[in-house]
Amino acid sequence: MTMKIWSCAQPDYIFYNGEVHTVNSTDHVASAVAVVGNHIMATGGDAEIRNLAAEETRQIDLKGRSVIPGIIDAHGHAVETGIFLEGLLVNGMPSIKEMMARVEEKLAAMDPGTWLQGGCWIETQFAEDRMPTRHDLDPVSPDHPVVIERIFAACVANTHALQLAGITRETPDPPGGVIERDPKTGEPTGILQRSAKSLLRKMMPTGTDTASLAGGTVDEIESLARVAMKELVKYGITGTVEAGVGPEMCRAYQNLKSRDELLLRVALMPNWYGFTLTQNMEQMARFIDEFGFYTGYGDDWVRLSGLKMAIDGGLTSKTALKSWEYLGGDPAGEVPLRLDLNKLDGWVKQAHDANWSVGIHVMGDIAIEKAVNAMHRAYQANPAPRLHQLVHAYYPSSDSLDKMREVGVVAAVQPAFIYGEADGYPQLLPEDKQEQFLPLRTFIDAGVTIAASSDTPCAHYNPFWGLYSAVTRKGMQGYQLGTAEAISVPEMLRAMTMGGATLTGEQENKGSLEPGKLADLVVLDRNLSATPDESLRDLEVDLTMVDGRVVYRKGE
Repeated sequence: MTMKIWSCAQPDYIFYNGEVHTVNSTDHVASAVAVVGNHIMATGGDAEIRNLAAEETRQIDLKGRSVIPGIIDAHGHAVETGIFLEGLLVNGMPSIKEMMARVEEKLAAMDPGTWLQGGCWIETQFAEDRMPTRHDLDPVSPDHPVVIERIFAACVANTHALQLAGITRETPDPPGGVIERDPKTGEPTGILQRSAKSLLRKMMPTGTDTASLAGGTVDEIESLARVAMKELVKYGITGTVEAGVGPEMCRAYQNLKSRDELLLRVALMPNWYGFTLTQNMEQMARFIDEFGFYTGYGDDWVRLSGLKMAIDGGLTSKTALKSWEYLGGDPAGEVPLRLDLNKLDGWVKQAHDANWSVGIHVMGDIAIEKAVNAMHRAYQANPAPRLHQLVHAYYPSSDSLDKMREVGVVAAVQPAFIYGEADGYPQLLPEDKQEQFLPLRTFIDAGVTIAASSDTPCAHYNPFWGLYSAVTRKGMQGYQLGTAEAISVPEMLRAMTMGGATLTGEQENKGSLEPGKLADLVVLDRNLSATPDESLRDLEVDLTMVDGRVVYRKGE
């Protein structure tokens, strides 16, 4: 390969004697990379790159390890994750028994009466194969209110928390929500579904979703963002898309940037129609005209992405808008939608015409069809380039795929959901729907760009769990969703890096290790190409560099 040099200055860093995955247009793998200032200077062979070194250049012998571009988590909720990192993150714990032991351990260091907020569990991760209830929590939390969020659409609270919120057997289910009750006694079990969670949030010091955080204080949000960023860079995450933000969160990130406290790059998705449990519709209607700015405003550190919208709910909560039935049948009644479908086309066109992109939460095939058609119609009426995106997009039709490719809609996908949820799908989904779930192979073959994300805290932010599941199609306990939709390691690596850069319109500046691009890179603890598929989830990060600065080094 002919070495390309971006600058004639002397490099600050050289990484050599390894495997440098450039993720350029040919997926070239070099053995060395040089960094000058905050940019990639050159990639190439060891000898030619080391010949660029000056006396002050820090040369790092990779000893066969791999370097990859900085990972971009293309859809998540970092600040909300900060709540659970400060409280209790239970994602991946193998049993309810262990979760209760961790709750008890955490509370032992807290003053009586203090709230413990945690998340994010799914019943299939537990050996008990059921949801936890207040009867599990009460013995280990007699003096504290405790609420632990499910990955989506539900939470479990102890008796102390229910009492503070005034939730009893007489409390009616709120519109769009369910207070789960013991069938024999009628007493609440502690499980609150959908809008019923809001009955607790009015009592809690910090709401456990991004909608509540959007109304938190700027100082609180800054503190939670610091906690989250410090954790995310340990996993090689150098950029994230913070979805569903409000004014306070925007100000918090801007404050952190102004003080040079950001450890990673942030693209902000303002909260718009359908995202939160409750919304001020008049405020939503005024947003575009009053906000002034639009998608793309900002710089390399903080910028605006699309407006966050949502149509349906979740797959495991049986609230996805789809054309087929779950095993055992669907719940009674209509799927609770999160916005008025009759107004969707108008809202998307309004955003499109005002230079905004939109990112719409869609799970089922009908929801995907509605979103894609709205985007396609907006583009046909005004063929201006936009960065519209579908978030999740589990079951796209061939017609939706064609339209996505035609207008450049990106799929923000979460292979980590396979890792966290697949083991429960044999009881939930027909076999063909298991195999079709999150069809990464189909997206790529259809020419649709995929951007990998975790949707943290709905799934764990460890990107290598997602890498493992994209390649193997296996859940954490080993259940496999067929192999037809599996993709290769290089394909998933592209989704983890260039995919996110494309989604935010920054593919010319980041997402790959090419001369002139920003120096965001990750040193893995081993050689990626030599790692067996079954060991991909065990990958760790030795070093994370953002903007030419080392922000994490293992052991320091």
